[in-house]
Amino acid sequence: MNFGVQTFTVRKYQKKDIEAAYLPLIRLGIKDYEIARIKFNRKNALRVKELIEKYGIRVAAIQVKPKQVFDEVEAVVEFCRITGCKNVVISMLPFECILGSEEKFYEFLARLDKQYDLYAAQGIELAYHHHNWEYISLSNRKTRMDELIERTERIKFVHDTYWTTKSGFSAEQQIKRFGNRLLGIHLRDLKLYQKGLNVLSRDAAVGDGVIDFVSVLSSAVKVGCGYFVIEQKTNQPYEELAKAYECCLRIEEHIREGVE
Repeated sequence: MNFGVQTFTVRKYQKKDIEAAYLPLIRLGIKDYEIARIKFNRKNALRVKELIEKYGIRVAAIQVKPKQVFDEVEAVVEFCRITGCKNVVISMLPFECILGSEEKFYEFLARLDKQYDLYAAQGIELAYHHHNWEYISLSNRKTRMDELIERTERIKFVHDTYWTTKSGFSAEQQIKRFGNRLLGIHLRDLKLYQKGLNVLSRDAAVGDGVIDFVSVLSSAVKVGCGYFVIEQKTNQPYEELAKAYECCLRIEEHIREGVE
């Protein structure tokens, strides 16, 4: 397993200077990046290419807003060509699918495999990244996630361990359900905390919460997951990423010893 970083985690630093944002992570030995929260244009592609050539990093994937994935294919493909990226991830459901009618959601579903084919013709895998909205039930009592899986055939998936767990589902079981359609995985833990009389949750560094990442990573490897990136929403991204990265390496070693 090559553990990378989802750059949402360092988005504030990346916005100012991409190289400066990635350098502390490169020094940790992190080579793989799922790039998010930048403009996917030629200028930024050439900037990222400089870092690839200078530091030997790899663009595991880019996470792109739905509108650009569908309406700006040429720009997205050019970014991938320049950076050597082979995976494009739809960042979320379009807002009209979250706030609008179920009809809008089903219209979106009908477009996914066709768009997958369009990118596949360019040598690029197209995947969908979920949040918690997908676990909300529709009028037919199925969740949006049920329908995403059952009504599509070719689109891949990027699994987020935090959002699945927060929604009350098993991250391990969801990985098994995706099967060979699991392209990548966002590694985020879930931590419970007390606020007054309520028990609330927030995301945390891998190893600091309740998720069993030994089972998660073992399951992901078994279905042939393509890449693994650490993600977290935190005001101390570099400290938290270093902690999570070290934990992932220990888990990997534990899994390897179990296999041997």
